[in-house]
Amino acid sequence: TADGSQLFFTKRDGMTARQNEDIYYSNFDEGMWSEPESISTLINTSYNEGTCSISADGNLLIFTSCNTPASHGSCDLYITARVNGSWQAPTNMGNKVNSRYWESQPSLSADGSLLFFSSNRPEGEGGIDIWVSERLQDGSWSFAKNLGPDVNTKRDEVSPFIFFNNTVLFFASDGHPGFGAKDIFKSTVGSRGFGKPENLGFPINDQKDQLALFIT
Repeated sequence: TADGSQLFFTKRDGMTARQNEDIYYSNFDEGMWSEPESISTLINTSYNEGTCSISADGNLLIFTSCNTPASHGSCDLYITARVNGSWQAPTNMGNKVNSRYWESQPSLSADGSLLFFSSNRPEGEGGIDIWVSERLQDGSWSFAKNLGPDVNTKRDEVSPFIFFNNTVLFFASDGHPGFGAKDIFKSTVGSRGFGKPENLGFPINDQKDQLALFIT
């Protein structure tokens, strides 16, 4: 969470991708992390739940779940809210956000107004691209938009993270010039949207994969 007091993560029962994934959390108190607990029996099921993102106030959670009965296909994004301290039953974010292809790696802005995620749907620039959906006044979400060729390439752009001012986006890519494999880049909002990405450079990036940056 934004204040660093709670950590949400994915736990797998066993060593293979076929085994069940669930979301767990741990609280940070007096310099120690608590024993992890399952987030909720309403969220964790016999299907795979993981790769989550939470709003700054800790009350809105978006996560990935794969091949459920409510799925549009492959992995989809689901949303749930915490009301009076209890998580509600999650709902599929629908066909404005999800497709019959793979959607995952959500990054929810601190104010809960923007959702960035990765998808391999074919309408993008190629490979895996980063998409964004905006939360509307009625609480629904707009049709997801591709961030376009300044950010996305013919290869893969993954693991987006939107900084708290909503104007700086961090992500990993093997399509922009870098040190080799996937590097972490940042793109800043300008008059025409997110601009040309900047490689974060060495020593953050090297010839191996760098992924999944998170900043409190």
